Amino acid sequence: MNELLCASFKAHALLPAYQRRIQQAQAFVAEALAACRRPYIAFSTGKDSTVMADLVWQQNQSIPAVYFDADAAFPESRELLERYRAAGKTIINWRTEPLLETMARVGGPLFSEDATMESTVYAPIKALVAEYGFDGALVGLRAEEGLHRNLSITTRGTLFLSRRHGIYSAWPIAWLTFRDVWAYILGHGVDYNAVYDRQFDLGLPWENCRVSYCYGETVASQGRWIILARGWPELFNRLAQAFPEVRRFI
Repeated sequence: MNELLCASFKAHALLPAYQRRIQQAQAFVAEALAACRRPYIAFSTGKDSTVMADLVWQQNQSIPAVYFDADAAFPESRELLERYRAAGKTIINWRTEPLLETMARVGGPLFSEDATMESTVYAPIKALVAEYGFDGALVGLRAEEGLHRNLSITTRGTLFLSRRHGIYSAWPIAWLTFRDVWAYILGHGVDYNAVYDRQFDLGLPWENCRVSYCYGETVASQGRWIILARGWPELFNRLAQAFPEVRRFI
C-alpha cells in the first residue's frame, strides 16, 4: 500500500462515524459470543474476515478460525495462516473438494460460482459442524458488497439461526464500509494478506483488490486471470493445464 492510501485510511479512522461503526461491530461480536456455546470464525484470509477475526479475538482469543481449503489458495494466504498459528491463534484447515476438480465437474472454468457452493461451503460446513459440534459461525460479510447482501442483512439482521446449517450465523461487520475495513487494519496494526499489495503493484485499483480462491470465474473478463498470470504464473499455468481455454483471456 502506498503512502497516500495509507494516510487516507488512517485519517478515516479519526472520523466519529467510523468509530461508531466499529463500536457497533464490537457489540455485534459480543452478542454473537453470548448466543453461541461453541462458535467458529469463517476465515478466508481476505480483508473482511481478517478484521472480523481480530474483533472476535479482542474479546475471546480461544475462538478458532476455520479456513476452507479447496487447494486453491494463494501462497500469501497460506503464509498468513501460518503467521497466525505462530502467534498462538487456533487455525483449523478444513479440506474440501479441490476447486479444480469441482470446476471440471460443473463444466469448466466459466462456471457460475453458485455451482461450487455445495462443494466448498455447504457440504464442508455440515461435516465441520458434525466433527466439532460448533453451534455458530462468525462470518465477514458486508452490506456494502452488493444489493442482494444488503437486502439479506436488512431482512435477517446480523445474528440469526441458519436453517440450512442449523447453527447461528453472525455477521458482525455487516455495516462497515470498505474504508472502515482498511482503516481498522492499519489503525490497529492487523497482519493482513500480502496478496492485496501484490495485486495493487500489478495495476489493480485498491478497491478492486480482493482475496478468495485463486481460481474461479468471477470477473474473469475484467482481468482476474491476467493478474493471476502476471503475479502468480505457476498458479495460472496449473489452471491452464486443466483448462487451456483460459489462455485467451490473457
